[in-house]
Amino acid sequence: MTNKLDAASVRDKILNAKGNFVKAAWKSNPKPKAEFKNILLEKQTVAIVRSGINYANLSAVKDAIAAGERSEEIGELPWGSWYYDKLSDKSWFPYVIEHNDELYLRLYPSDGNNHKANSVFYVEGNEVTKDVFASYLTNSEAKKLLEPTEEDKPLCFTIKLKNLLDLPEEIAD
Repeated sequence: MTNKLDAASVRDKILNAKGNFVKAAWKSNPKPKAEFKNILLEKQTVAIVRSGINYANLSAVKDAIAAGERSEEIGELPWGSWYYDKLSDKSWFPYVIEHNDELYLRLYPSDGNNHKANSVFYVEGNEVTKDVFASYLTNSEAKKLLEPTEEDKPLCFTIKLKNLLDLPEEIAD
């Protein structure tokens, strides 16, 4: 028998992961193409992710530096800043980014063969197929969804902390 993990428990597991693999669920609301601007789109994803690692230490980043494909300078975050909690006098690097009064979790996709992300798609609250969902997206976003390339797979990604979801019971272990 499995117990459902609520979003707060998932958040706590992620914040204590220190590079370990963690199951997480989250939602995103992609922007539809102009003719559907008043349509609510929602994608709910469940995946195995890693957290608490430093981007500069990723093997793909180190390999690209060694091959001369990128500079050794990793640089600052492209947006936002690492969250610093003044009350506890604690930095949340490399877990939490603060931007425009929102908190974001920085996560890393797993490349394990058995760690495929699963998504469910909704249009105006009704579950639809991936193809139907894609028809509401811009052409470039639809192509990324339906025909992803290796370049479409990010080394890291962020989700709004408030978009974490409870893990469904069947995968909460």
